[in-house]
Amino acid sequence: MKDLLTLAKYPFLSDAKIYVRKEAPTVQELLEDPLFERARLIAIDRLDNAFHHNDVGDRSLITETEALMELLSYPIARMITVCIGDSFLIKRYALGEAVHLYKNLLKEAIDFLLYSAKEFELDIQFDVDEDRLSISFIHYLRYAPTRYKTWKMINREMIDGYITINHKDLCRLLQEALRHRVNNELKDKICHPMVQSFFSEDITRIQNKVLMHRKKMETAPIGRLDVAKLPPCLKDILAAIQSGENVPHMGRFALVAFLSSLKMTANDIVKVFSTAPDFEEEKTRYQIEHITGTTGATTYTAPGCDKLKTYGLCPSEKIDELCRSTNHPLNYYRKKWQNETHSTKRSSQSKK
Repeated sequence: MKDLLTLAKYPFLSDAKIYVRKEAPTVQELLEDPLFERARLIAIDRLDNAFHHNDVGDRSLITETEALMELLSYPIARMITVCIGDSFLIKRYALGEAVHLYKNLLKEAIDFLLYSAKEFELDIQFDVDEDRLSISFIHYLRYAPTRYKTWKMINREMIDGYITINHKDLCRLLQEALRHRVNNELKDKICHPMVQSFFSEDITRIQNKVLMHRKKMETAPIGRLDVAKLPPCLKDILAAIQSGENVPHMGRFALVAFLSSLKMTANDIVKVFSTAPDFEEEKTRYQIEHITGTTGATTYTAPGCDKLKTYGLCPSEKIDELCRSTNHPLNYYRKKWQNETHSTKRSSQSKK
């Protein structure tokens, strides 16, 4: 079994779960005993940091007691997240744990990365003599952020079904694997009544924060964009990006081309993507400027409804009457503006 400091830094490991089951107190003791107050405070800190900074945060792990409190804060934070009962918060928390993992793994030797990869049953090969690291293309496609040029398989060497990667690449793949795991594990969990009762104030506080954030995203204009007037497809893509989800390349392309058609600047469009899990401003700006024609000879137009349906980006269950009468997201958006303008004029005339 790994030492306590390692378990505190990587609480998702099987060894960490075994340690908690054997050594940790009961749920009641964990929630009520003054000895574990520090663990409870850290659990709330993990959630607040994940929500505001997309990272559960760093704390001192010098002493054994600090390491133990850090380790115990992980299951508590997960239980609180379940009781908050909001899919956006679950995704943001999962991202926070995953980003924190990535930052820690960058400092680890290859042996520990390979050990961590086994946790997610990733098929990894490491040739010590050639110092060559590779991953099964199946697992690569499952977790790689292939919307970025460097991650596309055409730009990777593949030998006998294994994609060549480096140390940093494996850290990024493990980040995505943990994000998937935490999100999937928590989304169907049931809130423990004792957790709901003990953390009721914090749960309500965080729920209100999430609600305010949701409303702000739905109603606040971005540059020249009025989010409330977006068609369901682009509203879903935008919400996914802002909640920290990985969005398919075509979804990102469609949104960038759409925003460019509304004459939004590259700076405004970059801000839209700033909450993405692996946001890197330089790369994001390059891609946006390429799509919008700023740095190239071609300016790409926003895809229409047929193409969005082909790529599975049209949420059929959310189609409204206006969707049915238009064939392009831009037409939908313009008609929303026209309908609102006409409604405002009629209201003004009736008052006269």
